[in-house]
Amino acid sequence: MAMLHGGLVALLLAGAMGPAAAAPASPRPVVEFRWDAPTTCPAEAEVVAELERLLGGPLTERKGPRLTAIARVRQDPGGEFDLRLWTVSDEGTLQRSLTHAQCDALARAGALIAAMAIDPSVLDRMSEETDAAEVAAEAKTVEEFEPPLEPEPPPEPVVQPEPPRPEPQPRPEVKQKKERRVRGGVRLGAGLSFGDLPGVGALLRLTPALIWPRARLEFEVGYGPLRRARFDDIPDRGADLQLAVGAVRGCPLLHARKFEFPLCAGLELGAMYGRGVGYTITSEARQLFVALHLAPGVFYAAHPRVAVGAIVEGAVHVVRPRFVVANLGEIYRGALASFRALLAVEVRFP
Repeated sequence: MAMLHGGLVALLLAGAMGPAAAAPASPRPVVEFRWDAPTTCPAEAEVVAELERLLGGPLTERKGPRLTAIARVRQDPGGEFDLRLWTVSDEGTLQRSLTHAQCDALARAGALIAAMAIDPSVLDRMSEETDAAEVAAEAKTVEEFEPPLEPEPPPEPVVQPEPPRPEPQPRPEVKQKKERRVRGGVRLGAGLSFGDLPGVGALLRLTPALIWPRARLEFEVGYGPLRRARFDDIPDRGADLQLAVGAVRGCPLLHARKFEFPLCAGLELGAMYGRGVGYTITSEARQLFVALHLAPGVFYAAHPRVAVGAIVEGAVHVVRPRFVVANLGEIYRGALASFRALLAVEVRFP
């Protein structure tokens, strides 16, 4: 925490502090904050409230040097949000750049950076490390910055005649290519299934994934613990069944603040294992199955690296397993469709 605080303080003070002899403050200095962001981001009133919470009071009651902070957020085609923050003071203008997949996390980080520019001791007063501090630590100072949204008009210069100068050649525009950030994730899920094995029973899933701002690619393995299948007229004879399954699926990914809505569809291949029960001579058998499934879900990103949520699956079995006992007939045949409900927690990196 101390190193993170120190990095933020160094980042802010390196650009904002000028020579030791600063200009005297005005009798009633004014601190202003302006916020321009898409409608999917927090409103200006929310960001101002967070800024005033960090500073410990309303902006209108602040005393000290005059400072204006202007924040602008734009969303790129890949889904990431880009924050540009200008701080305009008597010492000059400083611009910082920061990107993140979630706009609310970006808003909290922007409020913290603005609060640090107004009062560098803000971070030292924070009782514990926060997500905002972690995100804000990644902010970069822009050397050749573009002007703020609403710069204060400079005093009109005194026009003096001067000899004509040759027109400068336009500098070639350099566009910085934005990196599409791909993250990894591992999800552990547990729940109930109906139609995969006899009756209703437990189901366990382990799901590695590749995660983009607007999509996911998942590779899943699952296990259905043992369940019993018995003849109605011979209850002491039948089979014990269990299954193992692997799946691959793609998911469009929707966002609403900290909530995520993966809409997944994919193909699963598996094997059902059966062992005879109640016979003089017992044997084991294995039957393969193939299914197509839909798996919508809802997740809450409690932390940039942790999400919890729920998934509901429906599967249609293209190839169904079937178990038969000699001289007694069919003991179990897989259902045409199955349904699953799972709770899950996912860890993401980096």
